Amino acid sequence: MELIERNDYLDWLEKYRDKKVIKVITGLRRAGKSTIFDLYINRLIKSGVGVERIVKINFEELENETLRDRTVLYNYIMQKYDSSNKLYVFLDEVQRVDGFEEAVDSLFVKDGVDLYITGSNAKFLSSEIATLLTGRYVEINVLPLSFKEYYGHFGKGGKDKRELFMDYITFGALPGIFMFDNGSAEQREYTESVYKTVLEKDVLLRNSAASKQLVENILSYLVYNIGCLTSVKRITDTLNSNGTKVAYNTVAKYFETLQDCFFVYKADRYDVTGKEYLKMINKYYITDFGFKYYILNNKTLELSQILENLVFLELKRRRYKIATGKVAEKEVDFVIKDGSDGIKYVQVAVTVMPEDKLKQELRPFYEVKDNYSKFIITLDDFYVKDHDGITTVNALDFLLGKELSS
Repeated sequence: MELIERNDYLDWLEKYRDKKVIKVITGLRRAGKSTIFDLYINRLIKSGVGVERIVKINFEELENETLRDRTVLYNYIMQKYDSSNKLYVFLDEVQRVDGFEEAVDSLFVKDGVDLYITGSNAKFLSSEIATLLTGRYVEINVLPLSFKEYYGHFGKGGKDKRELFMDYITFGALPGIFMFDNGSAEQREYTESVYKTVLEKDVLLRNSAASKQLVENILSYLVYNIGCLTSVKRITDTLNSNGTKVAYNTVAKYFETLQDCFFVYKADRYDVTGKEYLKMINKYYITDFGFKYYILNNKTLELSQILENLVFLELKRRRYKIATGKVAEKEVDFVIKDGSDGIKYVQVAVTVMPEDKLKQELRPFYEVKDNYSKFIITLDDFYVKDHDGITTVNALDFLLGKELSS
């Protein structure tokens, strides 16, 4: 299978190459973390690094079962260690190693070891481990293929970007789907197998008493309510009102697990006027739209929900800190911050062609009393670019890489 170059992630790794810091890659199962390792190792080899100076271990492979012990793993790597010659160590799905944090910490303190690790479970960077590695690691979260990556591959077949966009939101963007023809039954079956694996191994297995039906009911609620403010209490109340008797703490536990395994992401809520983050009620977004087919039993979502979800994921790929905004009694879809102190406000709408819809999207911006940049992202091909300093951006252009700039 042709490897799709995921240059944003590779460039991030390159930026930290040979720096005394552990490079941590997290993300959903089958989002492409192992492939990113392979692509980056190819870069290293092309740059002159000898293959004998590269160690890559995937702990999901049975032949590496004996290395799932921290002491055995450490001794195995140290056999290849030479402090005078840089050793590049890649530990894939490292959470499978019993006591991996001790092995990682021991390798880190060795001069001449450049260390890269991946994991599919946010708990492998729990507070205890994060404390152990404080100041010693940087993390990047890998998402399924962006529309830019997707279009770069399937666009070679002659389809225009709007046709491919519809395929993208229908079949999802897990890298493994590239093994099959676009829109084929095999793509559906592959996505379903990943969905079931995440559900069984990352959600249910971690909660031995978990009910599969209950977890799927929670997922269904979250997906149906993409773009809506929600909370554990609201989900619990809804489930109970529908005849599923469940305790708040049970829902909270499963809710946390779905986030820990990167099945869904949370956007905190930010009070623009009070300049503080609000607790208890937030918005949630699904990692890959191919899953919605199974979560919703073939039912569809509003295009507005899908577009908002895609914009959230794209902002996350660009490493913005993302929140949803509260402005007086109105809502701004996203309040985003980059590495500086700058803020941008973003509204997402399928169309702003009707005048009343345009006014609806502009109204929250007029409540914002600062001068930070404001944007409307829309699927419209024809639009007025500027509305009193508020910039309109075509959604497909944005998903293909256009920056948010006034």
